[in-house]
Amino acid sequence: MSRTTSRTVSGLAAVCLGLGASLIATPAWADSPQGASGTYSYTCDDQVGDLSESLDIEVYVAAPSEGEVGQEIEFQVEPDDFKYFSYTDGGEITSGTLTAEVALAGEAAPSSSASASTEAEGGFGGNNEETFDESSLSGTFTPSMPGEVTLSPGDITIDVDQSAGPSTTICSPDSSTDALATVDVTGEPAVTETPGDDGGGDTDGGASEQPVAAGDDGPPQALLIGGAVAGGLLVIVGLAMFGLMFYFMRRS
Repeated sequence: MSRTTSRTVSGLAAVCLGLGASLIATPAWADSPQGASGTYSYTCDDQVGDLSESLDIEVYVAAPSEGEVGQEIEFQVEPDDFKYFSYTDGGEITSGTLTAEVALAGEAAPSSSASASTEAEGGFGGNNEETFDESSLSGTFTPSMPGEVTLSPGDITIDVDQSAGPSTTICSPDSSTDALATVDVTGEPAVTETPGDDGGGDTDGGASEQPVAAGDDGPPQALLIGGAVAGGLLVIVGLAMFGLMFYFMRRS
């Protein structure tokens, strides 16, 4: 990495842009991934101050040409000539993380994007020479549907740490980017279970109705109670009539 122009921010420490450079090289993968590179206009924004820089960044993207549903697919994304902000008086950069995203599209895309990250290798040196190995940037995604997945360059995020504090730079493409790799996914759609779906049973989620138990002989309980009450009333009425008849017989 070489130093470029420095800038001063009101109320903040002066910052400088660091340049990340690497040679674009096709990864040697056993399954011979297919890929291509393209150069696009990016804007790199400092997330601490109000600094931004526009530049062209070349990005290489590669992935296997074929895959299967449920199979983890590995891809590589390699940006070149990206820039990031750091404090000019913030001391030596002690650590850093480079993250590159790819935009996923197509009927087999499991999400809108996927990312790959790598840590800086060793110290950045007295002049903050970057030590990112861009060729090690690889990530994965797992399709759940058959069809096609295309991969296009996306955001590039650089995080660095200094004694003055952390700095984050996000480089975003100014317009849509081309699909640099395509994966043809085959297989049956993955089965996803709906929470609470037990495959059958009551559809209203409530407890099933239980029949009222009844004996093999005789009427239900409600009729038995009614009969007992009616029988008791007949006994009382009978006793009353017997008392009246006894009373009148004695009077006569």
